[in-house]
Amino acid sequence: MHKLFIPYIMGNKNFIENMKILSESGADIIEVGVPFSDPVADGPVIMEAGNKAIQQGVNIAYIFDELTTHRDSINSQYVLMTYINIINHYGEDAFFDACEKAGVYGLIIPDLPHELVQQLKDRHPHRKVNIISLIAMTTSDERINQIAENAEGFIYTVTMNATTGENGKFHPELKRKIEKIKNKAHVPVVAGFGIRTKAHVNDISEVADGVVIGSEIVKRFEHDQKEQTIAYLNSIRTTLDDVQINE
Repeated sequence: MHKLFIPYIMGNKNFIENMKILSESGADIIEVGVPFSDPVADGPVIMEAGNKAIQQGVNIAYIFDELTTHRDSINSQYVLMTYINIINHYGEDAFFDACEKAGVYGLIIPDLPHELVQQLKDRHPHRKVNIISLIAMTTSDERINQIAENAEGFIYTVTMNATTGENGKFHPELKRKIEKIKNKAHVPVVAGFGIRTKAHVNDISEVADGVVIGSEIVKRFEHDQKEQTIAYLNSIRTTLDDVQINE
């Protein structure tokens, strides 16, 4: 199976340019973070990037406008990582309409538990936007079955009990958990949080259907030369392709 490369970037004034770089570097799905004042799932790197984006005046309306204008020039699918407060403030019906107009493939809403995700889906049965499920290492087997049964787009498995970008070893049960989820899922199962290096990617993608890389990519777009960032992105794509070939 083709291994999915899902890079994350912050929705800032440069995000369309960065999306094009990611797409040209082999990203399958690009995760665009919507700046938010209280991002409970984000670590310090992404929080700082979000704060800078807010200071630039970026909000969900700006992101929708830019995606709508440039959707035909981005070859990868893209999802928004947002929070339920932003959706509520925008209005659910209007939000889903704007997503469709902007070409958004899916939504990741980390502060919305499974039961409320299902209620949101039920209120909008005809939407064309996938609502992506997250599964933590602490999730029970029964709950995994429920989430997997209702999953759309892909399942995002959180590799550790922490916020994004934190250093430390992945959860010792990670690979077993991913295998268990894959046995129940009918969509790809990817892993994210704390993945930075080619070694991480090689290790985790032996069982996962792909990887999400966030903080490392946000840092590189912020601090590295464009050529260095592209070289890193290409190395991740190559690593994923090599794992796929060797399976």
